[in-house]
Amino acid sequence: MTYKNANNIAIFSIVALFTVTAFGFSNAFAEERDYKMVGDIMPELTFNFRDGTETLQFPVFKMGENFVDDSGVSFSVEGTVTDSPLLHKAMDEAYIYRYSNAAFDHQFKYFDVDANFVKEGESIISLDYNNCRIDNYQVETLDSNDYESYHKEVGFAIVDKIDFVCSGLKSNNDPTPINHGTIIDHGDSGFKFANGMKTFVTFSFNEGKEKIQFPVFDLVSGYTESDRNVKAEFSVEGVLDYYPLLQKKIDNARKISGLTHQSNDDFDALVEFSNGEKTYRGFDFSSCHVEDAKITTLTDKEEGFTGKSGFVIAHQLGFECSGIKSLNMHYDKLRGDKPSWKSIDIVHEYQEPLQNTDKGLSAFATFTFDDGVETVEFSMFKQSKVLSATENVYRSDKDNPANAEFTRKAAYPTLELRGIVGDYPLLYNHVDDALSIQGVIGTNNRNLVDIDVKIVSGNEEIRGFNYSNCRSTDYVVSTNPNTEESYVKNKFALENIFDFECQGYHPNNPMYDAMFVVEKAKTTSSKELRNTDDWSKGFYVE
Repeated sequence: MTYKNANNIAIFSIVALFTVTAFGFSNAFAEERDYKMVGDIMPELTFNFRDGTETLQFPVFKMGENFVDDSGVSFSVEGTVTDSPLLHKAMDEAYIYRYSNAAFDHQFKYFDVDANFVKEGESIISLDYNNCRIDNYQVETLDSNDYESYHKEVGFAIVDKIDFVCSGLKSNNDPTPINHGTIIDHGDSGFKFANGMKTFVTFSFNEGKEKIQFPVFDLVSGYTESDRNVKAEFSVEGVLDYYPLLQKKIDNARKISGLTHQSNDDFDALVEFSNGEKTYRGFDFSSCHVEDAKITTLTDKEEGFTGKSGFVIAHQLGFECSGIKSLNMHYDKLRGDKPSWKSIDIVHEYQEPLQNTDKGLSAFATFTFDDGVETVEFSMFKQSKVLSATENVYRSDKDNPANAEFTRKAAYPTLELRGIVGDYPLLYNHVDDALSIQGVIGTNNRNLVDIDVKIVSGNEEIRGFNYSNCRSTDYVVSTNPNTEESYVKNKFALENIFDFECQGYHPNNPMYDAMFVVEKAKTTSSKELRNTDDWSKGFYVE
């Protein structure tokens, strides 16, 4: 070996060592963007490649599967295209070797990802993804889709959209030590609700209790009319946060997913709907377990990136329970101390505090029950298409399908009433009674109610409908947020939704009827005069 060759080898070795050292300890951190993150929660992902690590912030993070199911591991991110050389190199290599099936055909094929959800500089939830690869990616310019983005106040966003598939996922949260019997109240969520109606859920675990206010609540199932008992399910959604007792049940539900020799932890959940002064309604769920758990970002196209709106890192949770007991605390007050078998006649009225209807119209529904009459104003009234009909086809000739007989039968009239959860105990009692006989054959015609709907303007009735012999087919309590806007604009609405099917229907047109009411003059009729045959002495009839 010559001196020159030895010198070249030494120089090459130094350069190679410097290169390995530089990449091996790379810890690039992309430029932080000032996004509007509701609750100040930012997903921060650390990619552990063979050549180094890179930590990046993505305002959009979405789990591909339910965390509890353990049916697969994938996630997606979106963020403004930024300086991230290692991740971009992995994306480029994934394209080059996209048709290769070799396990390790390039340096960036497999890597681990630590997903930390950071609030005020500290990670509140940590997820470890292992053996990940890039499944797909694209660069896309997000806009409003209606030419508004060309105006400066709206704008465009050029973003990386990347999909990842991994072989494993585990929660890496340090369990907070909790004393047995502890009661944790996480307080008010800080959001505003229509009529001030909020949802509070108190979870009763073996270790203690945890009370959480969720801005979004949905009674998924429980009251649906069926010939068999329906599972009691509910779901909640809120800004991602760490709830130590509940998080422990979520992690445990994933650990035992798919195992037949271990059972999930059961717990009870008390749901209360209250405006701070009064609790109008509630549900007591028994023997529940976590069925769904997902972390996802609520966003709307380019609006979060351009600052017109924001991002919400939401925790979406679903629960399945073995039983549901409704709470109707004000019905007993109206009924008094009369025995249950005694017929009573309660009269109750409730007017919707929200008045936001075009032309000042209001929809009032009067329910005539066996135990009384209740009039309720609802924000929304929806009837079915009353002219709809069902068709039965009788084939008279199987060899000639064209030769058939058709019969038309009017469909049952249905109606739906929706409004913010309010004070109407008789109606609650009616749907709760329908729940008590759910799945019992031959009870469809029990507990029927007449419903009279009036659409009024001021004190004048514009339109009316009479529904007779109605039965409750479904009842739901639901919050329907508008993606991220409800969180950003701080506005939520908790609705009662009642569905009925009726046997009879009659429309009323009071304005038309009034056109044919003829007013008579108030003159004296001859029939109203005294009979002269009965006049006193001195008077006579000619």
